[in-house]
Amino acid sequence: MKVSFLIPSKNRLSLLRQAVSSIIDQDEKEIEIIVVDNASVENYQSYVRELNDSRLVYCRQLRPVSVTENWQQALSMATGDYILMLGDDDALAPGFFSAVRQFLTKDGPDVIYLAAYHYCYPNVIPERPAGYFASVRNSEFLRDRRDPFELDATHARELAQSVLDFRHRFGLNAQHFLLKASFVRLFSGIGGIYQSPYPDTFAAVLAFARAESIVVVPKELVIIGISPKSFGAYYFSGRGDQGFRFLDNEQVAAEIRAALKSVILPGDGNNTNWLIAAETVRRTCPYDLGEVNYARYRALQINAVLRDAYLHDHRSLLDDLHRKVSGSEALLVQTLESALTAVMKSQPRLLPKLFDGMTAQLGQYEPALVSEFDIGKHANIIDAYRWLSKKPNVAFPGSPFRRLLSRHFNRNG
Repeated sequence: MKVSFLIPSKNRLSLLRQAVSSIIDQDEKEIEIIVVDNASVENYQSYVRELNDSRLVYCRQLRPVSVTENWQQALSMATGDYILMLGDDDALAPGFFSAVRQFLTKDGPDVIYLAAYHYCYPNVIPERPAGYFASVRNSEFLRDRRDPFELDATHARELAQSVLDFRHRFGLNAQHFLLKASFVRLFSGIGGIYQSPYPDTFAAVLAFARAESIVVVPKELVIIGISPKSFGAYYFSGRGDQGFRFLDNEQVAAEIRAALKSVILPGDGNNTNWLIAAETVRRTCPYDLGEVNYARYRALQINAVLRDAYLHDHRSLLDDLHRKVSGSEALLVQTLESALTAVMKSQPRLLPKLFDGMTAQLGQYEPALVSEFDIGKHANIIDAYRWLSKKPNVAFPGSPFRRLLSRHFNRNG
């Protein structure tokens, strides 16, 4: 059974080299690596010629397209029996095929869900200048699991529905999802499995809502990267607006935009793109997943605007928020602002803890189980790959896990 690795890329050739290297190093013949170059100015063609590997399939877009369109192009070229989408700053972990090969059969599962490591490059996240390498379990069904198991279909569908409720109960990144090609083709009649500004969120909901069989492999088999040129680098360093411009993936269907015109509030762009993905999948999925929780989305945005205003003195969105909230929401905002102003005057050091409490109360992200590893001096994701190659048994349970409520370990890449 052949596996197609899809790697859309744009002007990140140095990172792409490492992603491809981690796949080729697995020494597996039944693979193809599909690189779709999104009209880069860097010379990808020379790299492909240098590599001289028939398993590498290269396509160059004639003009820049959105992230989602580039993903769709990569998927359209896949000829494998199973498909895994990787970012160009990601990598496979050593031993990938030895862990999944038993499931790669004609009658294999629709979805093979993989645990993941996270690798953050040095000097990307301000509060973590040295970077980090960690096992991150941000899926509730991975708690304390060691051996592969089948995820109950009813539970999987309930998890899919929770995304429409703005609750992050399992990792939504595409790198977790090794998808059976015949299963992916089921969605060709509704526009494909990758849609919306957040194609990974859209695909995760569809996969868990529709799959008849999901095998979970609780072994870290992919490495999700946060590189200097990644969306995560912008988002986690307080430069979210730049990050969304970097993605250049804000194309929204006219009917979705019209439906959400009176719903969208200023605040965290991540929440708004999540909203668009949720609304798109609700209208697209042939199964009833319930309604999108607009009220909860708006509560998250109110919290985001107030947090930026009172913790970081970014008050530019407050006036816009006041104009767009409903009467009951306006009363809530007024009450919160009065309380926050009083705390800021009397005990300003309590503000961060107060907002942490408000954020935890909203419960958007469940605590992740995180185990960090000391891999010594490192400069890129291949250093993490090589460290793992020398320590094949460094998987869960590994060193003691810590429960961390942090968006760093939930929305990534």
